[in-house]
Amino acid sequence: MMQAIGTLERAVSRLEQDVAGLADAAPASPFPALDQGAARVALRSLDDLIATLKGHAHG
Repeated sequence: MMQAIGTLERAVSRLEQDVAGLADAAPASPFPALDQGAARVALRSLDDLIATLKGHAHG
């Protein structure tokens, strides 16, 4: 369980970096505009899930 949580944490961290990079490149990017607010909400939700999972893993 803790290994899975660690994997999730690393994935979220990479996503956060990707979102930041996409946001910086958005004006020059041919891709649709990134909804930064929605991306941050989704990442916060994942962070909350990881915290909950950690609580259950220790409890």
